[in-house]
Order: sequence, then structure tokens, then C-alpha cells
Amino acid sequence: MKLLIVDDEPVIVKGLSQLIDYAALGFDRLLTATRSGDALSVLRSEKPEAMLSDIAMPGLTGLELLRLIREEGLMTQVIFISGYRSFEYAQEAVALGARDYLVKPVSTEKLIRDLKAIAADHQERMEHSRLQHRLRSIGSDQQTMPQLHVLNTENQPFSLIVFHLAVDQKQSRLSSGLLHFSALSKGETYCTEHGAIAFLKEDYLCAIVRGKDEADCRHAASVLAQDCSQAVENALSRPFNYVIETPVQTTQEIPEALTRCMVQLSMPHKDQQTEDSLIDRMKEYIAVHCGEDLTLDTMSEVFAMNPTYFSSFFHQKTGMKYKDYLTRARMTEAKRLLLQTDLKIYEISQMVGFSDVRYFSQTFAKASGVLPKDYRSRK
Repeated sequence: MKLLIVDDEPVIVKGLSQLIDYAALGFDRLLTATRSGDALSVLRSEKPEAMLSDIAMPGLTGLELLRLIREEGLMTQVIFISGYRSFEYAQEAVALGARDYLVKPVSTEKLIRDLKAIAADHQERMEHSRLQHRLRSIGSDQQTMPQLHVLNTENQPFSLIVFHLAVDQKQSRLSSGLLHFSALSKGETYCTEHGAIAFLKEDYLCAIVRGKDEADCRHAASVLAQDCSQAVENALSRPFNYVIETPVQTTQEIPEALTRCMVQLSMPHKDQQTEDSLIDRMKEYIAVHCGEDLTLDTMSEVFAMNPTYFSSFFHQKTGMKYKDYLTRARMTEAKRLLLQTDLKIYEISQMVGFSDVRYFSQTFAKASGVLPKDYRSRK
């Protein structure tokens, strides 16, 4: 990965370059610029994963550089390092999507923490990209099942096993993509090593198991399905569900059998459909994502409900209007951050879903009886 350091004072650039061991964090190329125009050229040509930048510079300011990064679709994540403890600067930096705003002299611990987070985000994007490439390369049924023609020449029945990973509702799309990628890879390897013919269809793993007769075929498929499922679940702590279709006589029957299995796996389990379980999942989702823009429409889409029905159902089960419950969840998280971190009030405001720190303080005071800074100092 590449890291760009930008400051109009060469001595600052040199100091930051030597401040920590960037290579140990995964940044094996260190780029520097003392003019914002040069920095823009480097950003466009090298596309670094991260940039440390001053805000107040001749020519383009650091904020203007970040705005151009966003407009041009670059993936560079930005950490601002400034000598100004300015709320206005910090607020605009957050609004433009900066990773952090650090005041000189820089805390090495906080800088290392930010760079580790950037490196982790980059790794997650790379894994997700590999997953997407792999799924796109699957192609048609004929292309994904190159070895299945041998089954037609052997007068033996076979079983079709279809696996699918159960992903928690709370996880992000990237995280769920990585879990699917890991499950597909491990499951495919396991099935192949144990004599099955494995192939992928969308985000499902399919395996063909042959047997001497129908009973032998069914037994072999059951053993492989259970063992493979357990191996993946042990590795990822997520259920690797499966359905077995047996017996199957010819490869021509596979598409229809595969469709039946996929439909069956996509149907939620009954215990997940109980109202109490559903409201619990809604509460968990709000607790994890309370800092995001959780509008009624967003929640309705996540839980596949009509917005009006979602609002009515939530009110009936919790005794609170959805908006009031969301505010309470955000205030609970704000209290935790106030007591357990040294984050600034405006940072906490952003993290719990408030773009206006003044409105956040007013809401907090209304819910708690004191302003955020007073709550922290009293506790």
C-alpha cells in the first residue's frame, strides 16, 4: 500500500516520514509533497491508499484536495494533521469523509490506530473484489460444471448437495461478502478433497456425490454434507446450511434440482419468523448501526416490510415510536463514548448520527438532564 504525506513545510514532512514504522502497518511505499499541486498529481498518478495532509496550505487547501479526491472517485482515505484546533475545519473534514482530524503535535498512538483501520478497510475491499471477480467468472451452467459429463457415462445415481452460509443481519455488505468468500473457498476445497465434484452457482456451493446404489449415494452425501458444514461452521462461527437432493440420474436434471435446493435454502427458518425474534433483530440492528442514517425507509428495506407496517409493528412491540427508540439508542451509545473514550463532543455527535453538534447537545440534555460535557465531568 502507498501513503502520501503532504505539508508545505519540508521539516514537517520529514518529521512525519520518520515518526513511525509505516512499513510495519502495511504501507510499503512512502510518497511526499510540499505543494498541494504536486500532491494532486501524485494522487491521480499513484492513487495512494492513504494521505496525511495539512489543512492550511498555499494553493489548494487540504480540504479542497479531499473534495477533489471524492469528486474524482479516488479511494484514498485522508487523515488531517493541523496546528489549528478549529471546530469549523474539523466539521468540514468529517462532512467530506476524512478518516480523522489530528492536532499537532501528533499522537503517535492515535495515528497508528487510524492507519491500521485504513489498512484493514483496504484489505476488506481487496477480498471483496476477489469475491466479486470469482463469482462473475462462474458463467453458465455448462461452464461451471466441466467435469459433470463423466456422470452420464456411469450408470450410477448421484446426490446433489447445495450449501449456503447464514450471515447475521447486523453485518455490513463487505463483511457478509468476505464470509461468503471464505465459506465457498473452504467448502469447495473440503468437498473436492473428499471425492466430490464441487462447483459454484451465485453464492451457493454445489457438490455432486456418487454412490454404488441409491442407499450408498444417500449415505455418502449425508456424511459429506454434515462434515463439510461442521468444518465451515467451526472456522467461521456461522451456520453453513445445506440441502440434499437424491437420487439424481442425469446431469439434465441438475438445473431443476439446483433451483429447488436454492429456494429451500433461501426460506427463513420458522424460529426466525417469530415476532419476538424479529423485534430482537431489529433492536440489535439499531444498536449496531445507530450512527448511520437509519430512516424509516432504510429499516423497512432491511427487514423487507412496508414502511407503514414496520412503524406500526415496531410501536406495538416496543411501546415506543421508532424515531424515539432510535434517539434513545443513540443517547445510550453517546453516554458510552463519553465515559469510555477521550473523543471530542463533535466526534461523538457524528458517530451517533448527528451532523449538528448543537442539536446533539440539546437532544442529549433533554434525555439526560445535563449537557454532554457535564455528563462526562460528573461521571
